[in-house]
Amino acid sequence: MLLGDLPTAFLLGLAAVLGLLFGSFSNVVIYRLPRGESVAFPASHCTACSKPIAAYDNLPVLSFLLLRG
Repeated sequence: MLLGDLPTAFLLGLAAVLGLLFGSFSNVVIYRLPRGESVAFPASHCTACSKPIAAYDNLPVLSFLLLRG
């Protein structure tokens, strides 16, 4: 099976999900590297109060919708 054999809707969905994941990670890298922070440790946290962010809150767009912005 070739990539071109897959349905267009599936390919668009896959591209959207991968774009969201890479974009979310890029945001972490862009924020932390200039500050000399590690990209991996500590885990995601609030930049104002340093409170840890739960793993389920790290899902791009889905968590935004569930948290109502």
